[in-house]
Amino acid sequence: MHQKGSKNALAQKLNKDPLLKNFIDYVRFDTKADPDSNTVPSSKGQLELGAFIVEKIKKLNFDVKQKDTGVVCVKVPASVGFEKVKSLCLLAHLDTAPDASGKNVNPLLVENYVGSGIELENGLIIDDKICPELKNHLGDDIVVTDGTTLLGADDKAGVAVLYTLLERLSSGEIKHGPVTIIFSVDEELGKSCSHLDVEEINCAYGITVDGCDLGEFDVATFNADAAVVTIKGRSVHTAVAKGKLLNALKAGSKFIDLLAAIPSPETTEGLEGFVHPHDIKGGVEQCVIKFIVRSFTKDGLIKLENKLQAAVKELNSLYGENIASISFSFQYANMEEVLSQHPKFLDCCRKSFKDAEVEIKEHFVRGGTDGSNLSNEGLPCPNIFTGGLCCHGPYECLPVASLHKSYAVVEALVKNMATLDAL
Repeated sequence: MHQKGSKNALAQKLNKDPLLKNFIDYVRFDTKADPDSNTVPSSKGQLELGAFIVEKIKKLNFDVKQKDTGVVCVKVPASVGFEKVKSLCLLAHLDTAPDASGKNVNPLLVENYVGSGIELENGLIIDDKICPELKNHLGDDIVVTDGTTLLGADDKAGVAVLYTLLERLSSGEIKHGPVTIIFSVDEELGKSCSHLDVEEINCAYGITVDGCDLGEFDVATFNADAAVVTIKGRSVHTAVAKGKLLNALKAGSKFIDLLAAIPSPETTEGLEGFVHPHDIKGGVEQCVIKFIVRSFTKDGLIKLENKLQAAVKELNSLYGENIASISFSFQYANMEEVLSQHPKFLDCCRKSFKDAEVEIKEHFVRGGTDGSNLSNEGLPCPNIFTGGLCCHGPYECLPVASLHKSYAVVEALVKNMATLDAL
């Protein structure tokens, strides 16, 4: 029999769990990113949550600012005697994914998960098929939704971890070097780094707290480009179209067929790259197809792009004229090359997992993180877990123990930065 979540169980747990309470406070803000918006940030809920957190941080007596972009930046001076320790920037993002509603989130608590699956209030079932990681969380209390919205653990769990850290730092109990904490905006739209200035951040190292399952430590990402194929057709009245009309939509369909031998997301895993057509628009006169191109190596990215160019050439050959063209644009770069140049910092991160009694799972992300761009802009920035599972939809859930372990790793890292030069 499937277990169900409970409002009363959650309320009782919040009375004893300040970290979880911070998270639940944040998910009540609708911060869904809006890809069709022309504002910065793309949704007012991000501004509202940022302002809410700013007021709380002011009471901790830290220097905090919310910029016009909605980005919140907190500067925490070093403890006395630790001023020369390498500075650390910790980042989480305020927005949630546009894939599902973030309005009127109704969190519930499943107590002591027994492994039989979880039934949400609207009848959806979270089980091992939907969320294979669940089998690793037997005995955990797990926060779920009612099934009508996402939960927002991506990345309000990270926001909660970093705000809770600020509460601890304000007590003076933790000896630490200079720390900067940033709550960014529109990460889910791939725009967060455009609102961040590495020189202004002015830290030696960074960590994004935006990963998933317990123990995840992201040290590499894809290299990523976008590609756009434009196909020009020729519109002629259908009554007299024979030998004259050139249907760009049909040519676009033919172009997709030409890509059958090129790796795609649904045929790849692990370290394999791919080409993914994700948008097609147009009519008889013009068809535009948008792609993402992904590879862990730059050479692999070039090879995939060469295959796309070869397909364009073949399409033009089939039609006997240059009806198709292709353009590429940079999206982000693999952070592995940068991070590999900072072994002491990576070892410091690994030690922090050990100190927090978390088994580390070094991970190559089949995607990108803010750390991808930040690392390549001069701020070496791997990514650690928050505990959230099945993000971006109504099956999203958060094992409470994993949230606490995320905090434990972050706190350990802040402490261990004081001994970085000795590693």
